Amino acid sequence: MQKNFEIVDGIYLVQSSFELDLHNNFNFIDLTYSVLNRKLILNWQRSSGKWVAANTPLAVSVEFSDVSEFRFIPRDAEFPFTEDDCVNSFGYWTDEEWANGVICTRVGQNPEPNWLMAIDFMSGAIIIVQALSANATVQT
Repeated sequence: MQKNFEIVDGIYLVQSSFELDLHNNFNFIDLTYSVLNRKLILNWQRSSGKWVAANTPLAVSVEFSDVSEFRFIPRDAEFPFTEDDCVNSFGYWTDEEWANGVICTRVGQNPEPNWLMAIDFMSGAIIIVQALSANATVQT
C-alpha cells in the first residue's frame, strides 16, 4: 500500500513536520465507506483535553483509495461508549493463526504484502482495510 504518512509506535501518525498522537490528542469521530467509489475515509478531531498543546492541528483524516477489502469488528459491549473514539493502536492485521490482534511495526520494518492495515480502539472495535493507497490530510 502506498501511503503519504508513517505510523510510529502504534499511535503516532507522522507526515512531514507533523507527529500526531492519535491515542492521546485526537478523538475518532467517524468513517465513510463508499462501495461505489471503493473509498474509506477515517476522521479524527483534536481532543479538548487540557493536556493537548494549542498548536496541535484541528483534525486529521486518512483516505484509503481503491479499497479491495474492508472489515469492521464490533466494539465490546462491556466497555463504556466513551472508549469508542480512542485509538488503541494503528498497525496491521493478518488472519494467520499466530497473530493475536493488531500488529505494530517498528520504524523501517515493512509489513508482509498480504497484511491489511488495521486500527483498534479502546472499546475493542477494529477497522481493517486493504487498499492501493492511503493518504493523510492534516487540518491546521
